[in-house]
Amino acid sequence: MLKNAFLRGTAILFGTSILLRGLGFFYQIIIVRLIGTEPMGLVNMASPFYMTLLVLVSAGLPVAIAKMTAEYVSAGQEIKLISLLRTAFFIIGGLMIVSVFFSFWGMPEVFSLLKTDERVQKCFYLYIPGLIIVPIASIMRGYFQGKQQMIYPALAQVAEQVTRVAVGIALVYYLKPLGVLFLALGLTAAAMIGELAGLLVIASLYFYHRHRERKDVVLKNMNYDLKIRREMLAFGLPVTFTRLTSTIDMTIEATIIPLCLLAIGYNYNQAAQIYGQFSSVAISLLMIPTMLTGALATALVPAIAEAAAGKQKDLLQDRCALSIRLTCYVSLPIIIALFCHGNELSKLLFHLDDIGAMLRILALGAIFIYLGQTLVGILQGLGKTKEVFVNNFIGSASKLIAMYYFIKLSPWGVNGIALGMVIGYGSQCLLNFLLLLKLVPIKIKIPELILVGIDGVIFYQQSMFWQACLPGNQNVVLLLSLSVSFVVYLLILYLSQKIKYLN
Repeated sequence: MLKNAFLRGTAILFGTSILLRGLGFFYQIIIVRLIGTEPMGLVNMASPFYMTLLVLVSAGLPVAIAKMTAEYVSAGQEIKLISLLRTAFFIIGGLMIVSVFFSFWGMPEVFSLLKTDERVQKCFYLYIPGLIIVPIASIMRGYFQGKQQMIYPALAQVAEQVTRVAVGIALVYYLKPLGVLFLALGLTAAAMIGELAGLLVIASLYFYHRHRERKDVVLKNMNYDLKIRREMLAFGLPVTFTRLTSTIDMTIEATIIPLCLLAIGYNYNQAAQIYGQFSSVAISLLMIPTMLTGALATALVPAIAEAAAGKQKDLLQDRCALSIRLTCYVSLPIIIALFCHGNELSKLLFHLDDIGAMLRILALGAIFIYLGQTLVGILQGLGKTKEVFVNNFIGSASKLIAMYYFIKLSPWGVNGIALGMVIGYGSQCLLNFLLLLKLVPIKIKIPELILVGIDGVIFYQQSMFWQACLPGNQNVVLLLSLSVSFVVYLLILYLSQKIKYLN
């Protein structure tokens, strides 16, 4: 039973995450089947430029608003919320004006310097309304999160995703005869219409709740509070810097990969198509387990912080070791499925059958991605945010350098994209793991590692057995065999008491 607002909020966000990712995965499948990967590649190459500006506009304020709102509510000082929100809207408003101005007059120079595909530039300009829509919605979302009313941001996110999917599919059918560029623009427009729908929902809920507050509270808070502004920026700017590093990494990646592909003989159309295969198909399949590992990482922060604050060393060690084992057990079937059947799954779901080699390389390094999320959650719970940032920066730099080198290396070519990603996440995961071992003396038992390997062999043998026994269409049999194998695998883990809860 959920005992408090935090656990209820976490459960709501986890459920919403599953729904949204399920819709997003379904959307990716439908779009790739209908129009291929080239339009998706153009959209995904434009998105990092937009995300970088969006991070700068938001300035980390949504996180700061959530934190400060929770503090004010807890202290019985809700009267300060008016000043907090007015200050946030004032700051965001100024940043929005600057970002829109830079988008029209500064970004052309950036695109010229990077030799960006003109079609990518056109997609970016269609993203510009999001620099106004998303920051406004994020302030309201931070307000509700701070009051532990997670259901309202969840409703807005669902409205955004449902609208995006419906409009995107409709536009694809309408624009398909007009070619790749119009399809890419249609997908971008669908994303912006979805963001607008999310804003309308959360704004309606926001103004409804604000209207219910007493008028005398509103009248007492007409002036901006300089202290609140300083506190908000002091908390928000470090968050912005961390997120900005990630978006810059995505932007450089979206620039390096096409340029390297052009350098080894591909044209712009082929480069966009290959990037679409990587970002829309391979990564979509690879990120399936992050629905679970991401939720685990979120739950770990307070669980680890509680054990560390209470100086309960044994409990801290148990929680760290258990979370790592859970990650390995949950991830193992997905890794095996992608390595052994990645090409079949991509052909079945996306109608693509030429990314098997890329998926096998990604599958070999997938544990670094999944385990990396868990390690970050543990280290954040221990308060090591600075160290996590440094390790993540090193990992990002390693990934980009490796991609640049291996794509141009003839034996690797396109598969160098996957190898570079594995090297980057592997180095980041290793650094975080070594840091954790310095902080918490986790005992790694060889027999447990052997048991993990045996469980993986059992899952693989099961899938092969069910494929041989089940009758019917080959594609249906593949999905059924993997599904049944996964259920039996979880049942074995449960009965052998290898799956436990964080307590």
